[in-house]
Amino acid sequence: MRKILTRLFCFFMKIKFLSLCLSLFATVVWAQEVEPLGVSESAGVMTFGYFSYEEVFQSIPEYKTVKANLENLSNQFKAEADRSEAEFNKKYEAFLDEQRDLAPSILKKRQAELQDMMERNIAFKEESQRLLAEAENEGYAPLKAKIATVLNKIGKEQGLAFILNTDNNTVPYIDSTVGVDITMLIKRELLGGRNR
Repeated sequence: MRKILTRLFCFFMKIKFLSLCLSLFATVVWAQEVEPLGVSESAGVMTFGYFSYEEVFQSIPEYKTVKANLENLSNQFKAEADRSEAEFNKKYEAFLDEQRDLAPSILKKRQAELQDMMERNIAFKEESQRLLAEAENEGYAPLKAKIATVLNKIGKEQGLAFILNTDNNTVPYIDSTVGVDITMLIKRELLGGRNR
């Protein structure tokens, strides 16, 4: 019985080995027929693209409009915060001048008013920062989506394996024999094929 089991085990192992070899052979044959993206046929080297995201982002015509709108909104929030702060300072100075002559109950009431006013001013500044960040995200989102679409298109057209963002010295060295600067291609595509 043991001999039979040993022979069956060896037989199944041979079948499994042959199956593995056949699937490996099929994969190698398939891989030879398909040229991978971003691989140069002559050199067998993977190519990639690189660009400055900020340069491209700021070259989009709508960028200036969105930026101007955000600056306008920021200025409105700042003007309101300045007005509230000036009003608080005026009331605080008046309180300091009068506090010696005020009855204790009035003194407490005025202190509570000043405290409330200061808390509302702080809350307004925090809310305005949140609203500005939200407006920035909403304003710039369509521009970032445009860039993403163009990157996908150019990456496929150029047969690039990946695309790097070179801003903030994140990529201090790039070998130009395997990397392609696609900044101008992206700008041209974003401008509808027109040169800048």
